[in-house]
Amino acid sequence: MRKFKEKLILYIAPLLTSKIIRFIKMTSRSVIINEVDVSKEQIILAFWHGRMLMIPILKKDRPASVMISRHKDGELISRTMERFGIGSSRGSTTRGGISALKDMLRLAAKGYSLVFTPDGPKGPRFVAQIGAIQAAKATGLPIYPVTYGARKKKLSVPGTAL
Repeated sequence: MRKFKEKLILYIAPLLTSKIIRFIKMTSRSVIINEVDVSKEQIILAFWHGRMLMIPILKKDRPASVMISRHKDGELISRTMERFGIGSSRGSTTRGGISALKDMLRLAAKGYSLVFTPDGPKGPRFVAQIGAIQAAKATGLPIYPVTYGARKKKLSVPGTAL
């Protein structure tokens, strides 16, 4: 029964998460600062671990691969990325990082853009590890830092004082 529940979660959670991300994009107003057309240029994208929710919407036409940990949570993230047409190389600084980096370098040679969360899930938070820099050195690709932020919008309803 446990295997069935795990398989069900691995199917449903990425499906729901991808739909929620698309819904947020559809119902939000975006302000893009210094936009880079990621479909035209092969690049390395880097964003802090805690800012990953809306990153899949940056994916355009160019193939991309993101480094994702081999942890169970990483499997959910990897399957969610698949729903946006984004591949994954599985590994992190603590487990399988070298093989994941080699996989990403192989994909870069095929024209893929690469995506990293340089601070990783175990941190330290907002301190970049070396993976994205090693990939940039090996490929000659530029690193573009990206982020996503959100804030509440105050709604004013006619006839009420807020």
